Amino acid sequence: MRPVADPAMEAYAARHTTPASSLLRTVAESTIAWSDHPGYMIDAAEGQLLRLLVGVSGARRILEVGTFSGYSALAMAETLPADGHIDTLELSADHAAKAREHIDLAGEGSRITVHLGPALDTLARLSGPYDMAFIDADKTGYPDYYEAVVPLLREGGLIVADNVLRRGRVLDAASQDPGVIAMRAFNDRVVSDPRVEAVMVTMRDGVTLIRIRG
Repeated sequence: MRPVADPAMEAYAARHTTPASSLLRTVAESTIAWSDHPGYMIDAAEGQLLRLLVGVSGARRILEVGTFSGYSALAMAETLPADGHIDTLELSADHAAKAREHIDLAGEGSRITVHLGPALDTLARLSGPYDMAFIDADKTGYPDYYEAVVPLLREGGLIVADNVLRRGRVLDAASQDPGVIAMRAFNDRVVSDPRVEAVMVTMRDGVTLIRIRG
C-alpha cells in the first residue's frame, strides 16, 4: 500500500484544522480502547470536514451507511440544527451497542437513530428526502449502497463517500481484492453518472463529494 499523501503534509494539515471537541476526543479514546480495529473510525480532520459540510449545507435530515462507534454521526450532530435528525445504519450488533453508548453519553438519543441490520434492507424501508448522506461501510457494498442512496437524496443534496482510494490500491490494475475492485467500480460509476456532479479529494484515504443535480 502506498501513502495517499505525504505524512508530514497530513500532519501539517491536521495541525491547521480546528480540533475535535472534548466529547469527540472522549469517543475516540473510548473507541481505541474498545476496538481491535480503531482505524474503522474517521479521524479528527475528517470529522471536522463532516461538521463543516453539515453546517454550510444546512442539512437537517442525514443518512449514514456505516455507524461503527458513532464518532462520525456525533461529529455531524454537532452542527445539525435543533430540529435535525440522523439515521445511521449498522450491521454489527456490537458496533451498534457501542455507538448507542456514545450517543447516550452525548445526549443525542433523540436526534440520532441507529438502525441495526443489513444496510440495503434498511435503505429499502427508509423514506426521503434526505439532505446529506455519508457512506463509510463495507467497501464491497459501495456500488449497491450508492444506487440505493441516490434516490433518497433531495435535488442539491450531498453524498460524502469515504475510503475511495483504498490506500492507493485503486491504481493497482492487478489487484484482485474484492474491496478494491468494488471501489473502482463505484468511482467509475459516480464520475459517469449524469444524475450527479462530484469531486474526489485526496484527504486521508480519499473522500468523494457528490452533489445531486437539480
